[in-house]
This record gives sequence, C-alpha cells and structure tokens, in this order.
Amino acid sequence: LFSNLNDMSILTQIMLNNGTYGNVKFWSQNVQDLFLTPYAYDPTYGLGWRLNHNKSLSWFGLYASDEAYGHTGWTGTCTVIDPKYSMAITLLTNKRHTPCINGTFDGEKYETGKYADKHLNANGPFGKRHSVHDEPSPHACNRSSGLTFSSIFSTTMAVATLNVSATVYTSNQVIDVTWKPTSAPCTDDFIGIYFAEIPLTDACNYFDYEFVKSKQINMSWQMINLRRPLQFRYYSRDLSCSGNYSLIAQSVVIEPVNYNEPTHIHLAYGDRLDQIFVSYLTNSSQYTPQCQYGFDSFTLEFYQNGTTTTYTASDMCEEKATLWGPQKFIDPGYMHTILLEDLRPSTTYFYRVGNNEYGWSSIYSFTNRPATKNEAVTLIAYGDMGLSPVEPGAKSTIDRVTTRIISTNITCLLHIGDISYARGIGALWDAFMTQIQPIAARTPYMVSIGNHEYDHVTGGDKDPSGAPGPGGFRPGWGDYGTDSGGECAVPMVHRFHSPSNGNGLFWYSFDVGPIHIIYYSTEHDFRRSSPQYAWIEQDLRSVNRSRTPWLIVGSHRQMYTSEIESIGEYEITMMLQLYLEPLFYQYHVDVNLFAHRHSYERTCPMYQRSCVEDGVTHVLIGMAGQNLDSGVYSTVPWSKYHDQQFGYTTIFANQTYLHLTYYHNSDDSIADQFVLMK
Repeated sequence: LFSNLNDMSILTQIMLNNGTYGNVKFWSQNVQDLFLTPYAYDPTYGLGWRLNHNKSLSWFGLYASDEAYGHTGWTGTCTVIDPKYSMAITLLTNKRHTPCINGTFDGEKYETGKYADKHLNANGPFGKRHSVHDEPSPHACNRSSGLTFSSIFSTTMAVATLNVSATVYTSNQVIDVTWKPTSAPCTDDFIGIYFAEIPLTDACNYFDYEFVKSKQINMSWQMINLRRPLQFRYYSRDLSCSGNYSLIAQSVVIEPVNYNEPTHIHLAYGDRLDQIFVSYLTNSSQYTPQCQYGFDSFTLEFYQNGTTTTYTASDMCEEKATLWGPQKFIDPGYMHTILLEDLRPSTTYFYRVGNNEYGWSSIYSFTNRPATKNEAVTLIAYGDMGLSPVEPGAKSTIDRVTTRIISTNITCLLHIGDISYARGIGALWDAFMTQIQPIAARTPYMVSIGNHEYDHVTGGDKDPSGAPGPGGFRPGWGDYGTDSGGECAVPMVHRFHSPSNGNGLFWYSFDVGPIHIIYYSTEHDFRRSSPQYAWIEQDLRSVNRSRTPWLIVGSHRQMYTSEIESIGEYEITMMLQLYLEPLFYQYHVDVNLFAHRHSYERTCPMYQRSCVEDGVTHVLIGMAGQNLDSGVYSTVPWSKYHDQQFGYTTIFANQTYLHLTYYHNSDDSIADQFVLMK
C-alpha cells in the first residue's frame, strides 16, 4: 500500500484524516509502525491485509472480516464488573473494545467505566489484595440464593466474639484478629472491616476483607485512621455454603487514639526558592492549623498558621466518586496547608504540625533546595505506584526509597502520574497518603497528573483544570476514558500543592539546583492551538540555561516505547511525537520522563525515531508498584534498555554532569544507568 511505514508525514496524514489515506480506509484509524504489525481495513469487502510480515506477532489473530476479526485478536479478554449483581463478567471482543467503551454493553453500565485488562484488581485500603477474578468472593455478595440478606438474618442469633489485639489504634499500627473456629469455613467465608454504624445485616458494605482459610485462627490488619469507629466482622455462607451470608462473630468497636491525629504529612515546593508547603489532614477544622519549625528538634522557634480545605462527593464529576459508601466516597477529613517562607537555601529544618488543642505530630526534618546551580542535587523519580502492601512492588519501592532518603540527602521526589489508583474509592486515598508519609514528610513530593487521577467523560463543570467540555480532552483518537472513577482530579488538587506558574497541578515548572523541571499533562489538550502548548513553549523559551543548565520535562503517558501498545495508546504516542517532540528538540530538552506503562525503558538521545547526538533521552519509569506489564518488545535501534521489574530511579546533577540510575527493588542493584555531559 505504501513502502515506508515509518514515514511520519504519511502516518500523520492518516491520523489526522480519521484513518483515511489515498481513499483507503484503515481499520485501526491510525496505521501503526513496523513494530506493531499494522494492517489496513477495506470496508467494502471486510478484508484485512498485514502491511508487514512480522511472524512473531501472530498472536494478533487473523484479520478475516468485520464480523470475525479473530477472537484471539490483540484485545484479548475484557473484564468488567456488573454492579447490579456484583458479578465478574468476561467479554471476548476485538473491535477496539467496542462492547466495553465507557463501561456500557447492551445498554448495561459496568462498574469499571472502561475496559479492564488482566491487571485489574480490587485494592483494599487496609492492605488486602483482591482480584475481580476471585470466585467465589464477597464481590458476589448474596447473589447465590436470590434472597436478600435481611430475609434470613436473625438479630437474636448468637454471635461469637472476634478477639482483637488492641481496641484503640494509630495509623500504620498492626492489629491481630483471632477467633476459635467451630467448623470448617466455606471457601468464601470472610472477615471484613466496617464502619461500626454499618448495620450487621449489611455484609457487603465493608472497607476491606480477607477470606478465612481452613484451620486459620488469626489474621493481621494494618490500620489507617479513617477518623470514625471501626469493627471487624466474620461472615459465613448459609445453606451448606451456597446461600447468603450470616454473621458468625464480631469484634468490639475499635477507635483511633486521636480522631484528630495529624496524618498524611507531606511537603511541596512553592513559587519561590525560599518557600515550602507543609500539608496534613485531621478530622476537624475547628482550630487553626499550625506548623512549628526551627533549626534543631529541641527548639522549634518559629511558627506559621495555615489554611484548611475539604471536598464532598458532589464536588466530583461522575460515579463512583459521587456515590457515598465504604467502597466509594467517604468523608475525607480536612486538609490543612501551611506555607513556610524565608527559608535559607540548603538548610535543614525540623518541624511538626497540629495544634495545642488536638495534639501534635512527630517531629520531622527536611533540607531546603539550593539557591544556585553551584550545588549538586539528587532526585528520586518514578510513576504508577498504587498501594502498599496491596501492591507488593509499591511496598518494596517505599521501603527502598525511605532507606535512601534517611541515609542520603535527597533534594526532592518526582511522582509522574497514577498516584494512588483510588479511582473513586475514598479510603484508598487515606491509605496512600499514609503510605507515602515516611518519605513525603522528609522531602518535597512533586506530583504530575495521570489518567487514573483525571480522566472522565461527564461532569465537566466540576473539572478543576478548567478544561472545556463535559469530559475534558476527548479528541477523536486515543483511549481517554473514565479512568479516574469520576474523581476528575478533585482529591488531587485538595491534597497536593505546586508552584502557581502554570495551571495548578496540571502543568507547572520549578527549579532544583542546576535543573529546571517542567510538568505537562498528557490528559489535556497539548496540540498547538491549546493553552497548555502555549504555556509549555513560553516556559521552555524562558529557561535560563546559564542558571539551570539541565532541562527535564515530565508527564504521565509515554512519548516513546518499544513495548507493544494498544491502538488507543499508540495514537497518543503518535500525537505527542507530532506536537511536542519538535518543541522539546528545538529547546534542547535533556530528559523526558514518563510512565503509564508498568515497566522501565530508556532510549538513546533521539529525534523523530532516530538516534541523534543532540536529541532528547526518553525514560519510561512506570515500575514503582502497580502490576508490572508482561507485553513483548519490538527490536528498534533507539531503545537501549528495557525490563519489567519493580524499581525506582535517582537523578544526580551538577553544572556539567547528569547521571540517571535505575535500581531494582529486589536487591537494590543497578539495572541501568546513563550519563549526560555539558
């Protein structure tokens, strides 16, 4: 059909013409390059042609006709959840996820709001990991017999006691739950944790759960402060394990030691080099939030008051974030922020947050960033973390990074999108913010926006980014969907802070010693006519390379990867290359950081798919904790290293030398590294 599939001008024309080139309609609506085995679609005869002969990708399926595009095609298995019956349903589909788009199939709305891949899991805020493939499972609560729980539940039935190792707790405390089994459990008997006021008849309205195994007599739970009384409950199936759930045992009510315990403590840079935001959360907004700080931990001689904010379900864009319940929105508490000013450069400060009425946090310390390029800095960078210990990779990353921050002078941390994976489940934000406190309370935690924080399709009037339309940026290409679970970044903008030189958390820039860092958003319009593009170009143009010789840009979705991508993902990478790559090359960007794919990959310095001496080095760092990718890679000359292991990166820079190192979490060994020189 044409000879050179790597010709960007031809590929771009096909993209911009809705998949048409030379009066030929292409099935995928974006011809893919050589490593993705592109194919064309002729709607007249419904025939498919491969445009190259890469036999290693035969798993893509046989493209035979519009009606039978190979059930083993690249889309594979689309897993969705039917909230009406809480059943896991598997759909085999091939037409660009058509049955799963926007979570609808045959008029039924599916809970995920979007097709889900094999990585889909139901994370628990109290550290329990579940898969929607669990069967039987509380995901199928009270569906077996068709009866309602209340129709068989007797409030006078005898209920045994679950013993707990503590009746009051603090964040991260482990509570052991024990019991004496009287018979073998059903395979889907479970112990769940509940708000104490949830009716005992409501077995399915848990925060988290763990199945009871045969002969098991205890389990451990890592606590988070949800600012309300909680209770453990043991439920078992009736009717020889085929009926509905009955309450077998319950614990006493357990409560936080301090409902207003200062939690979620974290730092961020302000507009000026002498500013730091200190943020934390409590249950009440009654008293003025305060930070006491000083040059040693014994004399906190300075103090600064702050401001308070919160959000409700009605502030967000769509379900499930707009619905109340333990597995949906819960009261998030009150977020307090104090801006510390006139801080000395490269100086260590000790601080605590809280007030005299409700109590104070522990004392933490941070070192302010240097004021000039003359001092070297070390940064940590990663993306796509999720929850620990639900995601084993997230736990290992937190452990490794905490050790490095305590033992090394880390200037700041970059988290390149897909932060908590809460996706409308409020308690997961509590769990994530608790998880990062050991590192984020010690070094500024600078976040960029990802699809799982922002993407939505309705409720645009609630969108804090100000993007036009009901669903923000929704071009005729890409796979922008409902990935945030309706949050549309509302929890993000209330919990995190950034310099105000752009558009809030969505795009902004800051200096760290000899590095200028620009965060841009791949979830918003980045085309030449967009406000974001104009801002990026203006910021690039204004960088003083004599003061910050190194220029790093970062955003969530990948501009380059040799890992096999879905069509929607590939469309976005093509457009990023079309619109932003020339801009980055023109202004001599050194490194482009991104994530989205759960893996690591580094390119050569490159431009337009070719290695060039003065090009941009692209580094994919989505390996911080969320389930790793297992896809195959193509062989391309610009990809210099890739793997699919949990890890993190460090970036050391002085005036003339930048060294990026990728570490594996498993043994903290160096897996990849490169050096750039000025």
